[in-house]
Amino acid sequence: MKKILLLLLVTLPALAQNGFKVEGNALVWERVFPAANSDIAAVLSRDPNLKVASFMDNVYKGLGFDIKNTCNGETALMKSNVKFQFLIMVNHDSYVVKLREVKFLEKYGPMQARTRANAYEQYFLDGTKIKDDATTQQNMTCLDTFLTSLFSPAPATTESKAMTSN
Repeated sequence: MKKILLLLLVTLPALAQNGFKVEGNALVWERVFPAANSDIAAVLSRDPNLKVASFMDNVYKGLGFDIKNTCNGETALMKSNVKFQFLIMVNHDSYVVKLREVKFLEKYGPMQARTRANAYEQYFLDGTKIKDDATTQQNMTCLDTFLTSLFSPAPATTESKAMTSN
């Protein structure tokens, strides 16, 4: 019994899929950010392409369009900008960010003049399951890190006063 429990404790973290989960046939990214007195406006103002469409009862709904993907992934896919729909639910001690309809804005053609929005499900899902190959896992980890940094609380700034001598 101890061996089985130990095996489960060791293998379960390896099976975790970052903030990604499948809902129906769609891949959703969701993350809880602990933050007392969270200033969502400050979080969203860090990227001018994050636009709030509505706000009601501590829920922000909006769009991210042509967001520069700062992910340092090995594949060309991770160099593509992204667009998505977001939902931010604010609680008293945290906020939850949920992304749907994430699309990679891939450039094609001569001089990459044509852009096509491709849903990330086509790269990361096999039917209704998340793919488990190494490239997919690497790309998902990279994308998770990028999205986490995009929606993380703004770092607290402390004002320091320089001491001067007269």
